[in-house]
Amino acid sequence: MRKTWHVRIPATTANLGAGFDSLGMALTIYNDFYFTADSQVDTITVTVSGKGEGTLSGDFSRNLIGRAMQYAATAKHTALPSGGHLRAVNRIPLNRGLGSSSTAIVGGLLLGDAVTEGSLSTQELLDLATLMEGHPDNVAPAILGGLTVSIQENKRIFCQKLPFPEALQAVVVVPEAEVPTAAARKVLPKQVPHAAAVYNAGRVGFFLASLWAQQYDQLQYGMQDMLHVPYRLPLITGGKEALQAALAVGAKGATISGSGSTLIAIATANAPQIAAAMAAVFASYHIRTESHILHCDEEGARISTVV
Repeated sequence: MRKTWHVRIPATTANLGAGFDSLGMALTIYNDFYFTADSQVDTITVTVSGKGEGTLSGDFSRNLIGRAMQYAATAKHTALPSGGHLRAVNRIPLNRGLGSSSTAIVGGLLLGDAVTEGSLSTQELLDLATLMEGHPDNVAPAILGGLTVSIQENKRIFCQKLPFPEALQAVVVVPEAEVPTAAARKVLPKQVPHAAAVYNAGRVGFFLASLWAQQYDQLQYGMQDMLHVPYRLPLITGGKEALQAALAVGAKGATISGSGSTLIAIATANAPQIAAAMAAVFASYHIRTESHILHCDEEGARISTVV
């Protein structure tokens, strides 16, 4: 009987304002990937359904999940099965700042490890995922779940997972226009004033302290940023007004999710109204959106076998 492995990987939001390339949180919307080894064939086929259907590569060697599977096998000095089928069921919008590429990397690494006898530790998985992604802020919560704080030291990732209050919801509004990560990074300055660094150091600490103290009305101050949001927000038509609209109807804080174009607002109540207020701003610019009211996923990546 052919064996099928199934991985489910959560969406993630990175930065949460001031925590640039360090803070990340897993969200309750998921991509599912399935791999079935087949010794009767000598190629691995790929099908994609949902987000990216018809646009993501069906070539295993070029598909990001397939590349991550091979990356895991290479790191273990072993080989993947020569034949099989990879199926991706994508629900997370692509190139919108919700960690779709991280799901492919983490999911592919987990599948590649599983089909080669599953020996990678969580630390090894985190290190490999960061090498592929370039930074840990999305891959860490995708692997671990929860709210994560990550740093990189001598090519090793150190990460702390924190619980995220159940009372808080994440309202995400996804404009139809993409902001590719490469473009969002290109607009960032190579140097920033010392005052901006001091500003962000204080804000990220204050954000985490406000969560710990359950002082949710203070979150908006901890989510303010001077390192990336001022440079990226102009790339999102209507973005500034949409964030202001979210705060006006009760959001406890609002910012860009990752590099955008998705916006995220933290709420204790009025989540549908917050989503509607942000969507209305984009609609005034004739920009279509999709909205999701989510919670923090505390479990992170999970893998199982399917008979």
